[in-house]
Amino acid sequence: MNYNPGLAVKQKQTIQLSLRMWLPLLQAPLQELDTLLKEHSYENPFLEHTSSFEVSDSSRYDDDNKRGFIENIGTYKESLYDKLLDQICEPIFPTPRSQKVALEILQHIESDGYFTGDIEQIAIECNTTDEFVETIRKRFAYLEPYGVGAMNNEESFLFQLEAMDVPSGIYELACIIVKNLKNIDKYHKHHFFDEAMRVIKMLNHPPAIDYIDDEPYVIPDFFVEVDDDITIKINNDYYPDIEIKDPFLAKNSELRSKLKEAKDLISLLELRKATLYKLVISIVDKQTRFFLGGELKPLTMSDIALELGFEESTISRAVSNKYLQCERGTFSLKSFFTNAITHNLSSSEIKNYVQALVDNESHNAPLTDDEIMSKVTQKYGISMVRRTITKYRKLLDIPSSKERKKLYTFS
Repeated sequence: MNYNPGLAVKQKQTIQLSLRMWLPLLQAPLQELDTLLKEHSYENPFLEHTSSFEVSDSSRYDDDNKRGFIENIGTYKESLYDKLLDQICEPIFPTPRSQKVALEILQHIESDGYFTGDIEQIAIECNTTDEFVETIRKRFAYLEPYGVGAMNNEESFLFQLEAMDVPSGIYELACIIVKNLKNIDKYHKHHFFDEAMRVIKMLNHPPAIDYIDDEPYVIPDFFVEVDDDITIKINNDYYPDIEIKDPFLAKNSELRSKLKEAKDLISLLELRKATLYKLVISIVDKQTRFFLGGELKPLTMSDIALELGFEESTISRAVSNKYLQCERGTFSLKSFFTNAITHNLSSSEIKNYVQALVDNESHNAPLTDDEIMSKVTQKYGISMVRRTITKYRKLLDIPSSKERKKLYTFS
């Protein structure tokens, strides 16, 4: 067999080109997909692009929804999740192990930028130590927007200060003030006080404040319908159409290369659909109880990655800014992944139970966190500490029992 080094180089270049196109196509939400393919059509004479906004009367959306989507597409900004996901790579996270832990931490960063996960639970999920998880979490201090991944306001400010180019004397005082904000007056005579305060006033609180009001207009990628069976349908109405035009004009090597690229892009778009469809089938299969009106079961991205034969990072990119619509509402694919409290009990189910307890509590004697913990322990037969209940209550934006009693009195 004759070896042709020129052919090997060309094949390698083709594979690299396909990979460069594949990940952006997989990760892009529907809002960005049309723009992405339109840009490819500008650069490739063989690509014919038809906008996904030229929807037919058979669309699943009424005119107001179509108009709202089109108006929002022009101002679409990448989400906080996408912003952080793109930075989980070398050199900050140089090994597969560190990237795996960082991806798990990312699942527990809320829309305001704060980390609300359980270090010990993440260590168990990733088969590593608490100390290693904490080390990786603190590397988020080097990611933009600065301050994300912090556990509280103080730590977020320290993350942000570390990223700023501030003279050492001012930086040191600013750090001291941040750690003692309740006693700020004791530092006002310091010769760097005014400068330190100017720096502190520049810090973001919460750290991802620039992303909170920029949630993309949500168009579901899939519809899940429950009847005698569960049906999954892809939302083809908002998929752009691309096709090959004038293929016989590819008369030289450069044009043939462009034609090959156009064909690859069409194949990759179909691969995106197939990959996401398999992903959603797997999610629906494992979370059938939810679609029938029940609670979410424990499910991790590594579970899906193992089943579908992908890297966990690929699954993380695939679920980024993707949504499905069912009778219970519109949900991000990311929301179907939830940590396990026990083998078949998810944190989501505990949160829903806590919410139900508060919704039905006595207005004269609201439940304390200890009382809620006792009821959770009794119902599910598990061991739980009060601080976990407090964390869940805060995630659900439920005030403390004393604050709720005041609100009930006023109302």
